[in-house]
Amino acid sequence: MRRLRSRIETPLPCEYIDAVRPDDVELPRGMEIRHLCVDGRWHIEVVYVVESPEDILTLKNTLDDVVRALQLVEKINLQ
Repeated sequence: MRRLRSRIETPLPCEYIDAVRPDDVELPRGMEIRHLCVDGRWHIEVVYVVESPEDILTLKNTLDDVVRALQLVEKINLQ
């Protein structure tokens, strides 16, 4: 069993933290998503306890979902 931690640092201000938080429900067992405000910028940290090789795919898919949501928020922010 390994505990993996991935961190995404965005250029977005912290006021957008609640933009994707509603999606942080029904996470796989052992996964936690944290939304952080660091120096006025929104950071997202995903921590996951990996117990099998399939769990790595689950982590990848979750990170892909987070990045897609961030891209949408960023696109809307630029308009």
